[in-house]
Amino acid sequence: MTDQECNVNGSQPRRPVIELQNVSKAFSSDRSFLDLLRDDEPPAKAVCDASLAVRDGETVGLVGESGCGKSTLAKLLTGQLTPDHGQVLLDGTCVGGYSDRSPAQRRRIGVVFQHVRQSFDPRWPISRSLTEALDDSGTDTEDGSDLDGIDGLLQSVSLPSHIADRYPRELSGGQLQRVALARALAHSPDVIVLDEPVSGLDMATQATILNLLEDVQQRFGVGYVFISHDLDVVQYLADRLAVMYAGEIVETGPANELFRHPSHPYTEALLRAIPSDDPRDEHPTPLRGDPPDPADRPAGCPFHPRCSAATAECAERHPDFEMIGNARVRCLHAPDATSEHGSEHGDDERAISELQ
Repeated sequence: MTDQECNVNGSQPRRPVIELQNVSKAFSSDRSFLDLLRDDEPPAKAVCDASLAVRDGETVGLVGESGCGKSTLAKLLTGQLTPDHGQVLLDGTCVGGYSDRSPAQRRRIGVVFQHVRQSFDPRWPISRSLTEALDDSGTDTEDGSDLDGIDGLLQSVSLPSHIADRYPRELSGGQLQRVALARALAHSPDVIVLDEPVSGLDMATQATILNLLEDVQQRFGVGYVFISHDLDVVQYLADRLAVMYAGEIVETGPANELFRHPSHPYTEALLRAIPSDDPRDEHPTPLRGDPPDPADRPAGCPFHPRCSAATAECAERHPDFEMIGNARVRCLHAPDATSEHGSEHGDDERAISELQ
């Protein structure tokens, strides 16, 4: 399904910067020589028929449990991987992997890697890493941009200039996350893919980085794909939410609506698992069971073995997407838009097809 948005007032939406259309990606697991000869072991399906799009200046939160395919989807966006099926569009033009993209196309999408410390050469001072990014940016700094030079990059993420002389091992996790963001900004991208940008940081540092991301977005108009397994963190920044399970995107829609009224049982289960600071609230409810093996996906709806609302039909039939209010939901038994969990505006909101 093409991700296209129809506004109620009839105005044309702006085209997404980057878009995945029905992409799938599978990997062969480690196999013995005899397995390779028999070729009877199915590949692990990391991403299955997933569509996602991002406009400049917006934040799309991509959430789900570890191993659900979020990082693989990130690599498809950035060109580190190419899809087995489907296509990646940049400004409406189909693009391949990183090596097949032009220098200008590569600069459109920045990335902050999940294992940020491993993404820096430990032998290089920070100045060299940033210089390499600036040399590769191909951007003209005669417009007076505050990203002009290493000092400008460091200032853009609220770091002092002397950090340039340090080595990665001399920086804290929060400082290194800031440098990684500065490196991504060197290309003046339209969208930055942030893969678990605050995981492993203490709560105070997480809050500082989230505030910085919000400030950078306001100043430079950059869009984000914010990937996390922690919905509580994503809730702070996301404009739209995409929920991923077993390689599939199972629900997408405006973040504020999905947090209030989730339609997919998996989204609801993730929200119930968020701890609350209010002692009057119920204790978080952990998800029952474990996610499926990507090489051994269950028939029908992949979530049905863990879903309390599953029926016999769920084990046999794979659900298609349907619109529920402003959300696209992949569930056979999602509530109606007129139910208490759906949209109260009924048919008017069914006319909205949000770009997911």
